[in-house]
Amino acid sequence: MSDTMQSTAPAKRLSGATAVLDNDDQTIAPPTPTTATSPRFDLDVAKADKELKNAEAARGRFDDVTQTEAAPGSDYVPPKLSQGRKWALLSILSLAMFIDVLGYSAFFVLTESIARDLHVLYEQSSWVITSYSVTFAAFLLFWGRVSDLYSATIVFVGGFTGLGLLSLIISFLKDKYSFFVIRALAGIAGSALIPSSYRLITRIFEPQELTLAFTVYGLSGAISNMCGTIIAGVLMINHGHGQLAAWRWFFRLLTVIILPASVASYILIPRYPGSESGDVRVAKWRKLDLPGALMMCAGIVLIILGLTLGASYGWKKAGFLAPFLLSWPLFIGFFLWENYLGDQALLPPKTWRIPNFTVLIILALEVYAWWGINFLPLTEYFITVANESAILAATRSLPEGIIALFVTILLGAVPVLVSRPKWTITVGLLLGATGYVLMAQPHTYVGTEYWRWIFPAMIIGSGGNAAIFSAVNVAVMVSSPPEMAGVTGAVLQVALQVGVAVAFGVQAGLLTTNPGGLSNVDNIHASFYFQVGWVVVWLIGFVVLFRPGKAPATDPEAAVPIA
Repeated sequence: MSDTMQSTAPAKRLSGATAVLDNDDQTIAPPTPTTATSPRFDLDVAKADKELKNAEAARGRFDDVTQTEAAPGSDYVPPKLSQGRKWALLSILSLAMFIDVLGYSAFFVLTESIARDLHVLYEQSSWVITSYSVTFAAFLLFWGRVSDLYSATIVFVGGFTGLGLLSLIISFLKDKYSFFVIRALAGIAGSALIPSSYRLITRIFEPQELTLAFTVYGLSGAISNMCGTIIAGVLMINHGHGQLAAWRWFFRLLTVIILPASVASYILIPRYPGSESGDVRVAKWRKLDLPGALMMCAGIVLIILGLTLGASYGWKKAGFLAPFLLSWPLFIGFFLWENYLGDQALLPPKTWRIPNFTVLIILALEVYAWWGINFLPLTEYFITVANESAILAATRSLPEGIIALFVTILLGAVPVLVSRPKWTITVGLLLGATGYVLMAQPHTYVGTEYWRWIFPAMIIGSGGNAAIFSAVNVAVMVSSPPEMAGVTGAVLQVALQVGVAVAFGVQAGLLTTNPGGLSNVDNIHASFYFQVGWVVVWLIGFVVLFRPGKAPATDPEAAVPIA
């Protein structure tokens, strides 16, 4: 398939001439003169007209449903991409997901080293991760709206380049305050990648290809989840000091990966305009809904800040109570404001009318939390309590990544499992709860107890959770109208990020229930049993509230089955 521009003009009836449709490149040959008295004239015109309409209808199906729509009043005609170029672009977009997850999984191993080198107090060490995640979550909706209104291509390339340059700067920082500030800026740049990727995928691929495309996109997250701790563990083998510290080389490695990929994305990704790039009736900056974006950003920052400070300093301290309580009026005000604005809102009210969207977004709160709640305490237990090396601790967590990778590949090979997700998600939740029940049994997490309880728990639970992640990711995006892909993808990511932040906050309190912290396995058991209860609540809610049906496509009368 060539990358030539395709015409979207409607077929017009020929007069006094015949047209021939070339079946190979679908172009119109020059008209052949004929006479009005030719006995074949009417037949030739009718046949050519029918062929033209069939060809344009086929093209129209591609344009209308694969999200290559031009904006009102725009003359933009989307390019016809070859399969090779489509998958090359998907590999670049998937790399963004890989980098995002890598920034979390690797820090389960690197946090202690960073805290030691930058003189970060133990109660502040969570900010090594949170300084990135709080701004990442806060700006997702804003970048989703920008991607929908302007150009997802520009948002993606700019965010990728910014993340690469900021990672290089971080690798040379010498104090904790500059580290936290630049990490926060990196979170803003990183948050631009995910909603713009969702938007671009819906424009690059045809509707019948979207399920596989989003499954592969999710696969990159599973691979990164598996590789993150291993990469960090390998870097930690060489205990360098100063500017040669392992964590500094991690950020330099990110730069080496990201900057060439950002150049490739600038060259290869078409300059898709926003869905309203030609609409001059309302200034686009007003459609960005800056007041709504500010309220949502502030609300997310405050709630994550409150949970983090509460976990570090106590739940009765002003550091928790003030930001946590202030966040709720902002969230309430945000949704009232969005309802007032209607379709011009940052998060239009019609978003919640997408079939099963609300149920799937609430369920997404559990997904990242499932991995984080066992990754963090177990990795710290292996390193600080069992006195194992970072690479051995990372290897112990490897089964979770391997099974997640296997399950995601399986779902890609059998797409019906994610295109109709009810039973896939239900079984996944049951497996996830089972995994945590097993994790809460051992009296130690190394030796024979690891192989008896933890290894099978990782296989069973992580496999189920990977199925949930793929099914939710595909169901949300395939069921969403194309012009809202950036916003819906952003909402999904906000749910994933806020869910894990809340889970970490709750777990931090449970890990201090009994004296001894991580060295007292009863504390770890308490946090794991909490996760069992959380998963069971999600399971009951999903089974009761999920409604198999059809979701709207680009055309309101069209539908895409999602259950």
